Amino acid sequence: MKYILILYVCSFQTGMFCTDSHIVPLEFTTYQDCILQGYKSSHNTLKELYGDRIEEEKLAIKFHCKEIIGEQA
Repeated sequence: MKYILILYVCSFQTGMFCTDSHIVPLEFTTYQDCILQGYKSSHNTLKELYGDRIEEEKLAIKFHCKEIIGEQA
């Protein structure tokens, strides 16, 4: 099986509201590889793309690994 990693940028300022999503441009052969990369990518995405907004908007990343069914073109 193969997996892709999808990150969701969420604000916890007033409840939870997820605005942006990012698909990491990698495929993973195991769920373990995918989920562990999720933590690394979450950190890097927050720091590099949203660093100036984290505190004000109470941002956090939610992520999951989605199984790829069949061959992708």
